[in-house]
Amino acid sequence: MQFSTTNYGRLKTRIKRRYQSQLAKTTKAFKSFPQSKTGKWLREHHSEFKEFNPQRWFYLQQVETLLFFLTNSEVESVDGEFSNLENDIFEKWNKSEFADVFLKFLNQRMSFKKASNESTKILDAHLVDLGNLHLLKISASTKDYRMQPSLGDVKIKKKVSKLLETTLHLEGKELILLTSSMKEMKVFSTRIEAAVKIIKKFSPDSWDRFAAFTEVILPIKQEELVSYSHQELPGTSMINMYHRDFVDLLDDLLHENGHHHLNYYLNLDTLIQEPIDCIYYSPWRRTLRPLRGIYHAYFTFFWAFKLFSDLANSKELDSIWYQFSVAEKEKIFWRAIEEFHMLEYSFQDLQWAKKQGLISDLGWELVKEQRACVVKLKKKIVVWEKNLRTYKRDLSDLKKTLIHSRKHYKKI
Repeated sequence: MQFSTTNYGRLKTRIKRRYQSQLAKTTKAFKSFPQSKTGKWLREHHSEFKEFNPQRWFYLQQVETLLFFLTNSEVESVDGEFSNLENDIFEKWNKSEFADVFLKFLNQRMSFKKASNESTKILDAHLVDLGNLHLLKISASTKDYRMQPSLGDVKIKKKVSKLLETTLHLEGKELILLTSSMKEMKVFSTRIEAAVKIIKKFSPDSWDRFAAFTEVILPIKQEELVSYSHQELPGTSMINMYHRDFVDLLDDLLHENGHHHLNYYLNLDTLIQEPIDCIYYSPWRRTLRPLRGIYHAYFTFFWAFKLFSDLANSKELDSIWYQFSVAEKEKIFWRAIEEFHMLEYSFQDLQWAKKQGLISDLGWELVKEQRACVVKLKKKIVVWEKNLRTYKRDLSDLKKTLIHSRKHYKKI
């Protein structure tokens, strides 16, 4: 059984070992590049970073990118044509924070080699500043530093500063909250505390997993963004605390935690092959997505289903920490029903992908375990649907959309 506290512990132990191994190999590799500022910085501070934490993992992934550019610094074009290696280097820069720098150098008619090497020098300096600011917690020059909003960086009067940080002690779980003011800290910490108590009381399995994988919550203000996280920064949830209600907060906390859990696996194992073909209809985005998008959605939205079905199954939703309104209770039932139908739809596509050899045995084991939980509640879903009021039209529209999509987007 993958969804258990025992396996959560094993997974975290594995990534700690992977981190230590990768750190040792990386530090050794920098001996070939004595001119690197980051290499020198790592040698000086190596002993301080032997133990894993999400910020150090994040840093190490960026250092690996620097090593890639240093290792391939002598690449030359042949007859003006890009080689396969140059294409790889171009793509690496294009996906990095310094894509604009690299492209600017190319637009200045620098050779490909010089543009890459000049960009590498800037990335090298940036990583030293990043290490000082976020790992050593000391002031640093920020001439070549790129802001890291996901680590709490903000700009105040043209200077790099950090959000306020506090540690919440929640049901035996320590959780870091970053906010822009003391007022926000008070309001958001109260909401989060109520949310995690609700989760622990009504959905204990969800709580166990949340306690295992979420480490930091960083509120985001953009109205168009709900929540997000990064594979390279496991445990940090960027969550919209400004434009979402309490039921949404419960959902968002567990949704991003689902990504953290999945990202631990992805940082250690191959769960799926990743063809870029957008041939799978996503009921969540109402558009075609590649397999990666569907697999991630199934894994993470399952936990919304788990939460809302647990809440819907409870005989008494109200608690001393939060009084759900009639509208919120209706929304809870609707969200359980909605996720059930979308998960059922996407499971068929995942089955097809499995038959094509695109999902590994471990990747499929995770899906099957979630699927078993979903089908157990099929009879309850039928009952809950009959009792819907506000969302009856939404349910009808959803079912019609899924029927249409199944007919329209057939696999070749």
